[in-house]
Amino acid sequence: MENLNLIKQAYKIARAALSNCLTNQGIICGRHHFVDLWARDSLFATFGANVSGLSKHSKTTLSSFLDQQRDDGLIPYCLLRAPTTISKYLGRPVFFPKLKPSFRQRPLAGLVLDGGLLTVLATWEYVNRTQDFNFAQKHYSQLKKALTWYIGRSHNHLLRDWFLCEWADAVLKVGKTLYTNVLYWKALEDMSGLAKLLNNKADAEKFSRLSADVKEWVNREFWKENYFSDWIDYKRHHYFYSHGNMLACWSGLADSAQSKQILKFADKFCWHDFTLEENYPKYPWARIPFWNHLVGMGDYHNRGCLWLQPGILYSLVLKKYGQKKKSMVVLRAISNQIVKHQGVYEIYEKDGQPVSRRFYQAETPFAWSAGMFIYAYHKLIQEKN
Repeated sequence: MENLNLIKQAYKIARAALSNCLTNQGIICGRHHFVDLWARDSLFATFGANVSGLSKHSKTTLSSFLDQQRDDGLIPYCLLRAPTTISKYLGRPVFFPKLKPSFRQRPLAGLVLDGGLLTVLATWEYVNRTQDFNFAQKHYSQLKKALTWYIGRSHNHLLRDWFLCEWADAVLKVGKTLYTNVLYWKALEDMSGLAKLLNNKADAEKFSRLSADVKEWVNREFWKENYFSDWIDYKRHHYFYSHGNMLACWSGLADSAQSKQILKFADKFCWHDFTLEENYPKYPWARIPFWNHLVGMGDYHNRGCLWLQPGILYSLVLKKYGQKKKSMVVLRAISNQIVKHQGVYEIYEKDGQPVSRRFYQAETPFAWSAGMFIYAYHKLIQEKN
């Protein structure tokens, strides 16, 4: 009972954190310097909003991204509410009169691909939770157009990223990345589900067939004995990327046997007190942009700073594959971290303290982690019976 009370306390804190990130434009990343709507932050946060009485804000968030879709189908990865300036990172943003869509990453100008993919995922989750079929019908053609853009860009059924364009945007990866291609597979699966829901049999079969092709190629190119490799450029890079692998397990791309091997590897090499390290082994110095090293943040995405998201997914995957007691141990460890610091922070030091360095402070509240914790609470506590 004491442990359950701890988790319930953490839930209340997480819900307050998520509620603090609500605006009339949708769910923003945070309230200090990440005051914009990033697809990966805002749309993953909707998973928690949907199960905690905040689903109308999920709808607003989705609508904001869909409203900014390009004519060719691409949906932005970020909706800027304020220009990127020093004052913004000091917590004093000057807001634009309206949202500004961003499609290319700075400073290397690569197209960021996860905006449209996550819009499809979040729409499917929202519609399933709320039964808002009118929303699905209204935006179906836009979602189909978005996926058509990706299909036209794919090569051998896989997508390629430019440098710093996936979630780990402080690591110099280029080519086919696990993160993006897991999302691509899931978006095709979910689009098939939406088509079926709307009685579009031809599209349902088309997207189902394409998702099967993507799954086959992800397994063919990324699977390495007991986990999926991190990325492929001119060769396959065999780092264990915990977030990408947990996404593969959680989404269903990895089968039961693969997921159990991934869980075992993660437990052995990445578990650290209350979450998973992002990668194993550590990336070499040259894989990190020099500007990260200059400001003392070379470990932002490299076995230094700790993020809650991989740990939250870890708890969900453990439960999915029958390890209920262990999933609760993980959820309690995350809960303890939230309660101890009375908030949900972006990143933590190895000792569990929120990052507070000379040139960087962890964002708080942090919508992505708060939303996903709420979602995990719903799945592990409220649905456990």
